[in-house]
Amino acid sequence: MRTTAGFDLAEHEPVARVQLIGALPHLDRPFDYAVPADAAAAGPGMRVKVRLAGREMDGIVLERTDTPATDRPLGPIARLVSEDVVISPTMLRVCAEVAERCAGTLGDVLRLAIPPRHARAEKADRTAEQAEQEDVPAADEADGPEESDEGGTAEGVEGAGEAGEDDARIIGRYIGLQALVDRAGSAEGPVPRAGIVLEPADAWTQVTAAAISRLAPGRGALVVAPDMRDVDRLHRVLEARGIPHEVLGSADGPEKRYRAFRRILRGASRIVIGSRSAAFAPVRDLALIVCWDAADDLLVEPRAPYPHTRTVLQCRSHEERAALLLLSTSCSTTEAMLAGQGYLRLLEPAGAPLNAVRPRIVAMDDHLREREGPSGRSRLPQAAMRVIREGLGRGSVLVQVPRSGYVPAIACTFCGTRCLCPTCSAPLTLRSRDHGLQCTVCGRVEDGYRCPECHRTGVRAVVIGSTRTAEELRRAFPEAPLVVAGGAHGPVPDDAVPEGAIVVATPGAEPAPEGDYAAAVLLDCDAMLARASFDADVEAVRRWTNAIALVRTARDGGEVLVVGTATLPAIRDLVAHRSRVFLDRVLEDRRQLDLPPFRRIAEVTGDRAAVRTFLEETDLPDGTSVFGPVDLEEGADARGARAVLRLEPQRSRELTEALRAGVAARSARKRPGSLRVRLDPPDVF
Repeated sequence: MRTTAGFDLAEHEPVARVQLIGALPHLDRPFDYAVPADAAAAGPGMRVKVRLAGREMDGIVLERTDTPATDRPLGPIARLVSEDVVISPTMLRVCAEVAERCAGTLGDVLRLAIPPRHARAEKADRTAEQAEQEDVPAADEADGPEESDEGGTAEGVEGAGEAGEDDARIIGRYIGLQALVDRAGSAEGPVPRAGIVLEPADAWTQVTAAAISRLAPGRGALVVAPDMRDVDRLHRVLEARGIPHEVLGSADGPEKRYRAFRRILRGASRIVIGSRSAAFAPVRDLALIVCWDAADDLLVEPRAPYPHTRTVLQCRSHEERAALLLLSTSCSTTEAMLAGQGYLRLLEPAGAPLNAVRPRIVAMDDHLREREGPSGRSRLPQAAMRVIREGLGRGSVLVQVPRSGYVPAIACTFCGTRCLCPTCSAPLTLRSRDHGLQCTVCGRVEDGYRCPECHRTGVRAVVIGSTRTAEELRRAFPEAPLVVAGGAHGPVPDDAVPEGAIVVATPGAEPAPEGDYAAAVLLDCDAMLARASFDADVEAVRRWTNAIALVRTARDGGEVLVVGTATLPAIRDLVAHRSRVFLDRVLEDRRQLDLPPFRRIAEVTGDRAAVRTFLEETDLPDGTSVFGPVDLEEGADARGARAVLRLEPQRSRELTEALRAGVAARSARKRPGSLRVRLDPPDVF
């Protein structure tokens, strides 16, 4: 073995195979380095500093060997960063699988999985670990708590029994859930994976807590939710039940995050909950993985290689043999396809009266509109006012609107052309009753707007925002407290909703008060379905059902009014209980149109020349449909282009391998321009 001069080699296994973090795509492979004597403690999974092409880079030691795989002289490991094993062989395989599925590099996935080292946090946690080890003997010798005659503790037996009964009721409502929990972490047989479309009466936090509490002792669990508000809600439930857990928050600083990472790594915390980044948490003895609302686009990682959290959790379920449980209020197309392929099983609830599991849901059909007269065609019909008025007598009322702001979308009264800014082509909006049209980007105030198509001056509102809706409801119900959530108003804490208040919220921003809402009104449903996206209908149903899940059951007086065209399949799906008609129709339409999830989609964006050169030089699999490249709109990037690739899912490995090879070849040839490759982006169509 040849090495560069100037250092002494370690006595045993002097060669370390190192995976670089954040290296260029064509350098995404292990490199051999010599292990100097001062870094002899470096072992697999430890973080080191190495030099490559004159730069110092982070790396992970994969293994130690006696002989290198190259004849070239080996450079030394520059520095052993820490003796902590920050990643296990199993997690390395998970990261490699994620990189392969997303056409990315292992180095980029490792950067997502391992937080940056924080020396002060590491030192503090080592001190805490030593203190815990010293306290263990003392705790064993200490007298235990006073026991009752029945063998349990004198305090809390009754409460534990009530919690156990509630858990049994919740687990028993969904046929097969108990079997999944019992088999969680089993080393034999197939790995249990399931999806559950929850009844509105069952909060996902209660179902998750019940499943965690029934795990075998010493087993770990990982729960991922799209939003930190969801994580906080689960945190409060677990805290009330006395279940120790670790919370990984998106707003945590580097020190707090690394200290939590180290506690999880050494097994001090085996129950971990968090948002998107928690999917890589190194939980010991992982037995159960729960993902809430996997169809939410917040679970798509915005950094390369842009993996979806569901993909990461699927890889972990396979490698660590952990049970996978997907919870939601509506079935997504991806979940339905996975169930159809036999990858997971959709667990149905046991039979129960409808008024005990969901609120009374009514859509404004033609009969209700005609009975009401002219007001039945308005945006806020009398039926909506009645639901709000009666709901205020029983508690708080939720009013969901698609957009924030005052009047966020305006169009010509005569021809319907959207009002755009003459300067930057951004949408013109109305911020209040006393202001004129104003651009949302450049701030231009348009006092004398004239339609560029028909040259008329009259305009009308296309969508009414939450601010304007709150203004109308304040005049109609002056005595009721009014809360506006979402958009510029920001989030509203769950405990900040007064009793008997009207809450106007955009989708996803609805606070969840204790005791749930007495009623809800879903406004402008047609506008939400008119969103320019191929999955607008499925996404609208997901947002509506999430809001409906916050309303009391019909037995407790809960009522929901859907204001929209009642004959639309998406709205009819809300009224029909657990009907498969809408979803089956959507899946059949997508099958015929070759849309996801029946086709694997890749998006290539970047500079025009870079995109065209990449498509010409990359050897794509036979049968790959290439759409574009198409120049992007001037408002997005005047120099950019976009191409979409489509292939059947059975050959998705071929597509990802070709894209990875194309990106690596482009990097090795030092092609100019920027380029980005994403697999299955949520906004592709």
